Amino acid sequence: MGLMGSRMALTLARKGFSVTVWNRTPARAEEVVRQAAAQPGGAPIRAAASPAEVARSVDVVCSCVADPGALHQVYAGKDGALAGARKGQLFIDFSTVAPEDTLALEAACRAAGVDFVESPVTGSRAGAEKGTLLLMVGASEAALARAQPVLGAVGERQVHCGPVGAGSQVKLAGNALLAMMLEGLSEAMLVTQRAGIDPRVFLEVVQASGYRSPYYDFKGKALLARDWDTHFAVDLMFKDLSLFQASAARLKTPTPAVGAVREVYALARAQGQGDKDITAVVTALEGTGKGIGQS
Repeated sequence: MGLMGSRMALTLARKGFSVTVWNRTPARAEEVVRQAAAQPGGAPIRAAASPAEVARSVDVVCSCVADPGALHQVYAGKDGALAGARKGQLFIDFSTVAPEDTLALEAACRAAGVDFVESPVTGSRAGAEKGTLLLMVGASEAALARAQPVLGAVGERQVHCGPVGAGSQVKLAGNALLAMMLEGLSEAMLVTQRAGIDPRVFLEVVQASGYRSPYYDFKGKALLARDWDTHFAVDLMFKDLSLFQASAARLKTPTPAVGAVREVYALARAQGQGDKDITAVVTALEGTGKGIGQS
């Protein structure tokens, strides 16, 4: 029940699904239960004591966790979801992890007689709240068809990337591109400001040109306001860049640009910015000089 999972659960309840939630920190699950009770219309949410209890209570198990270790714990750990699984159930994972992690989970689900769909998402917390996420799905055609009611409730658009593993690979590549886009924007705005030019002018040029992007509008405004309110944390982007590079190494594909950007994220984490939004990575570039948006 983190930034994304809590909002997805509330969206499902608002759209009439009967939802049971669990979180490693119980207070977060209890807060989601309270928020659901305050939602106009929709269904209530109840909290379970373990992932196994969730699995015993529902037809479809959905997970959204931070990293591969958490994914393994939620499904295969003591009182994990697989311990409560029934043949014929459907498990959907919305986490961003490595393809090997989802393939291993698919194999465990198959052994338990459970269908499995991977569906990493993009669209930030606002998309999770509104049910407008983009879903990168890896699944068999049959499992994908079964998952449509849930996927259609939390997402505005789905791209079926291929079998399980393909969705995770595409999501990691997408986040690598996102990190490089933000790095380029941050560096360009910082140099522009230190040259004595209002970085708003640079942003206006970017958004009026062939290299414009809705992402630059969103993150450009956040950089100017020095708004580090977390939509996607530095720690999580560092994790995704690390997974992407591990995948690239396995495929014997050089990724020097991603490697350089990953080191900037490592520096931001060392400076205590790990739990802040990825826009805060700019502070690793600013040093002791004047930062973007500072007069």
